[in-house]
Amino acid sequence: MDRSQLVTGGLLLVAIVLVPGLAKYALTQIGYASVGTVIWYGGYGVGVLLVWALWLRPLEITGPNDPGHPEE
Repeated sequence: MDRSQLVTGGLLLVAIVLVPGLAKYALTQIGYASVGTVIWYGGYGVGVLLVWALWLRPLEITGPNDPGHPEE
């Protein structure tokens, strides 16, 4: 993983945490606590989906499937 990917990943994770949190705080302060809670859950949900789609889905997680590999 090169430096640009680390920076992009770090910024994405910060945005996933900060944006919904600040939106919830601001909406709660002006009297829309329920809307803030929906935004908070929605923001984290979208963040989880983005992390899954961009990082986890492309991974090929498989075990050894070499026919010459001895079974234990």
